[in-house]
Amino acid sequence: MPRPSPYDRCAGFVVPLFSLRSGRDAGIGEILDLVPLVKWAASFGQRVVQLLPITETVPGEASPYNALSAFAIDPLYLSLHAVPHAPSVVPIDGDTGPLPRSAIRAAKLEALAEAFDTFQSTGRSAARKRLGTFLDTNRDWLDDYALYQALKESFGASAWEEWPEALKRREPQALAQAAARLAARIEFFRYVQWQAAEQWQRVRRAAAAQAVRLMGDLPFVIGRDSADVWARQDEFDPTCSVGAPPDDFSESGQSWNLPMYNWPRVRATNFAWWRRRAQHAATLYDLFRIDHIIGFFRSYAIPHDPARPRGFVPAAEPEQQQQGEAFLSAVIEASGDAVPIAEDLGTVPDWVRATLHRRGIPGYKVFRWERANGTFCDPRTYDQLSVATTGTHDTGTLVEWWRGLAPADRTAALAALGIAANVESPTLAAAVYSRIIASLYEAGSALVILPIQDLFGWPDRINVPDTPSNQNWNWRMPVSVEQLADAPELRAATAALRQAAVATGRTRES
Repeated sequence: MPRPSPYDRCAGFVVPLFSLRSGRDAGIGEILDLVPLVKWAASFGQRVVQLLPITETVPGEASPYNALSAFAIDPLYLSLHAVPHAPSVVPIDGDTGPLPRSAIRAAKLEALAEAFDTFQSTGRSAARKRLGTFLDTNRDWLDDYALYQALKESFGASAWEEWPEALKRREPQALAQAAARLAARIEFFRYVQWQAAEQWQRVRRAAAAQAVRLMGDLPFVIGRDSADVWARQDEFDPTCSVGAPPDDFSESGQSWNLPMYNWPRVRATNFAWWRRRAQHAATLYDLFRIDHIIGFFRSYAIPHDPARPRGFVPAAEPEQQQQGEAFLSAVIEASGDAVPIAEDLGTVPDWVRATLHRRGIPGYKVFRWERANGTFCDPRTYDQLSVATTGTHDTGTLVEWWRGLAPADRTAALAALGIAANVESPTLAAAVYSRIIASLYEAGSALVILPIQDLFGWPDRINVPDTPSNQNWNWRMPVSVEQLADAPELRAATAALRQAAVATGRTRES
């Protein structure tokens, strides 16, 4: 498959990996569920399948943006049926409440431990050679991750800041002693990541065979209790959390309860950790979204001491520009053939978007928010170097948004799309819904990537920001990946989507 370009006209959809379901899953979407998914995507002209972050999350955390590692694939996504000698696990039902991530992860790790023991005694030389290559290629992050996991397990899952001082401060002698004492578990956690990488490369080959591009998502920062923060403590500021200033969406601003970067130190490393993240992303994806791009120009620091003022770091615009430019240079250089895409939503200065455009990095055009003087913009006017969409994982679905609009706003939205229809009903007629999606495909944007719910008029949303709702990050598709191609309720929509992709030059058969 040729190297992707941000100017290639493509259509696709975004779906969280946890949302997939199959006849063999253990209660959550799994890596190899993507193989039939990409084949199905190609069948109706979709050339991009985007995922939310797949990295391992902090224990007890549902949000994929609160990660325990910036690199490690979450073991709960492994397809056990493809791991040699791994016993199957009884599926754990999460359809009636929050996804039982901790229970699924524990069950899979137990099964993987049995597979690892067998591999240790009977593993073939070819497999051992592949494992060795994986270890050599990923040692710079994998060794810290595996040791962190083994230590965390030995201390009853307590946060690294609660460990003995010598380990907390990473004193070399203490680390060496721990590595020797926990050698077997360290090797196990390395093995699990190798199995995940093997399965992921199988997905990449399947996607390439269908001319479908995989798109990933790199969170802006990582969980405080993570392997990376433990290993790179000097690159984070323990006195602050990062967040967002007050805006139209939050009168008081938002604290994300995630660690603030120590920007002077990060700059001194020439963004080494982020370079490695971009390099690693390029082994997993053809394109990747960089979350909260404004944060690399200026981050909003929220001190833990309420007496200290909140504010942007760096504070002055010239320093913000310099830092953002340096970050973009580092990421572009490290990305290789993969295409970075910037999440530039919210309150973002015009000069940031101008910088992204000059560097050839697409931003986002969310139809419901794209307005000029209060009027919805015609998607055909969107810049070519952009991603057009109907919403994000943090917004309501198209169905939900329409239901909440006043009739006057419905009229204005349809007028921008050149559609005349009844706007009194909170329910969109199927024909009108199809025309709305087709109009998005006509956007000037090279990329059109819609939430999978909006392709089919499903009402379920992924996340309601700043809420503890048990429904966040738990939605699963109503159709299994094995049934997608033959599901009668999807045929009309997939036929219309294929027609729209062909008509607008967004599929290879155009």
